[in-house]
Amino acid sequence: MQRKTPLFTLAALLLLATTAQAGWFGPVVDPVLVAQVPFDKRAAITAADFELSATGEELKLAQMQYELADLQRDFASTASKLAKANVKAAELALDIARLEAVDAQGLGVKADNLKTLGELRSDKSKNEAEIHQLTSKLRTTDLMVRDNQQRVAAREKDVAAFRARKAAGTSGNAPTSSAKPNPATPAPPAIPATPSTPTTVMGEVISETPSPDPIPATPALPEGDLKN
Repeated sequence: MQRKTPLFTLAALLLLATTAQAGWFGPVVDPVLVAQVPFDKRAAITAADFELSATGEELKLAQMQYELADLQRDFASTASKLAKANVKAAELALDIARLEAVDAQGLGVKADNLKTLGELRSDKSKNEAEIHQLTSKLRTTDLMVRDNQQRVAAREKDVAAFRARKAAGTSGNAPTSSAKPNPATPAPPAIPATPSTPTTVMGEVISETPSPDPIPATPALPEGDLKN
């Protein structure tokens, strides 16, 4: 019996993937038959299709929220490690200060003091390198958390807006009227009134700039002048 080649295995995997996406037995409902349903009889189909799209958007949001929570856990873990490293640094600094003071006073065995100081200073160098690494990682993780928080907030608004479309119509679009409305005659633009400017003296409002006096009406001419 001939052994199956990797190419055959790859083809089988592709077939399984395609079948999984389309369903084991093809579409549950023939789309050709669905297309024959009159539009005025598709209210339930439209509502169900909208619900499927909405839940798909909510799934994407949930996945983003999970990734954000994972980053936040990583941030908290790194912050905890950094806090412990800082405590270790303080302990080493205290031990070094104590031993240097003891050795300066000629207490203890000189050789032992120097040996212990060398070990403490070596531990201090390693601790400083760890603190530097953790600080760098914490800053990077913090930036990633902030970026993902903004993405999640934007996605939440998108999902809420998508859901809000259902209130305007099942199809998600605002209902449109088939009748063509007559264009209304635009009203002339209103002339804005000139605002009065308050007058201030020493920071205190004492009056407002009066509006200009009205232009006097032109007196009517006598009838004799009209005849001339």
